[in-house]
Amino acid sequence: MTEADADTNFERTPSQLADDDRGANRGGITGRVVSVLWNRAEDRPRALWRILGVYVAALVGIFVLPALALAGTELPPSVNGAATSLIGALVGFVLAIAVAKYVDRRLIADYGLAFGPSFLRDFGAGSVAALAGMGVALPASLLAGWATVSEVFSGGVGTNVLPFAAAFGVYTIQWAFTAVWEELVFRGLILTNAVEGLRSRWLSDRGAIVTGVVASSVIFTLGHFPGTLGTFGFRLALGLLLGAAYVWTDSLALPIGLHFLVNFAMNNIYGLSNFLEATETAMLIRPRFTGPAQFVGVYGLVNGAAVLCVAVLTVGYVALRNGDFGSRLSAPYRQRE
Repeated sequence: MTEADADTNFERTPSQLADDDRGANRGGITGRVVSVLWNRAEDRPRALWRILGVYVAALVGIFVLPALALAGTELPPSVNGAATSLIGALVGFVLAIAVAKYVDRRLIADYGLAFGPSFLRDFGAGSVAALAGMGVALPASLLAGWATVSEVFSGGVGTNVLPFAAAFGVYTIQWAFTAVWEELVFRGLILTNAVEGLRSRWLSDRGAIVTGVVASSVIFTLGHFPGTLGTFGFRLALGLLLGAAYVWTDSLALPIGLHFLVNFAMNNIYGLSNFLEATETAMLIRPRFTGPAQFVGVYGLVNGAAVLCVAVLTVGYVALRNGDFGSRLSAPYRQRE
């Protein structure tokens, strides 16, 4: 963000909002307790509670509801994954609509879902950048002697596994739904509210945006329950890239494209998740990894370097698209008359 842009993305300055909030607060213990939970100037819960509410609802929607809805079914692994992602996407949209109308008082499009030619262009660019960037990982492992290609057009083996073409198509749907609901929740809802909540007389718009991207990326990483430091670092780097893509474009199109193809490429196109022998997963290329886990593991250094390649391509696209790396994040929050 340029100096000229520093205070133009929002209708009211941080100090104006803070002064309004303090002026609306009442004295006494009750007033202080309420002020921790409720921003009277904005007449809505404070950002922390908005974010926690969204986060808890999203976890319930992706872990609890699918388990209840699909309990007792014996679906193919690909179909089960797609059904879970569909439920997550539906929960994400319902959650966004409810929060937009009753809490944030903004249009659903203001979370980065303003569809049009530019949306499709950004989505396509993100998809290409992810496909090309992740495409360096497998050749690197092959050239290093850490992997061999054991099969192509592999449908996988196991109980109730679909043929390759059908399974590959269903996995495409699964990762598309996953990218949509995760970006809507973690970038559209959580990042937007984090930036609004962090703005104050002590933190500039630029500082709020940078801190919001980092905070939302940590929340995104923790939501995937990383079990190791390597997994945490990999997820955090991906979250930072997706958050930056949202801020740079004020749209979910670029991060959705990136997220969709990173997942799809790793799991089903290049077989980069096959270190643990994902035998039931359909893969366009099924490699067999023999190198050290710290390099060729799912969250190893090779795949991490591939994510950096994705980031470089994304930065290049943003430079061509915008001409700079200033924030385009708008201020859709509408105060009541």
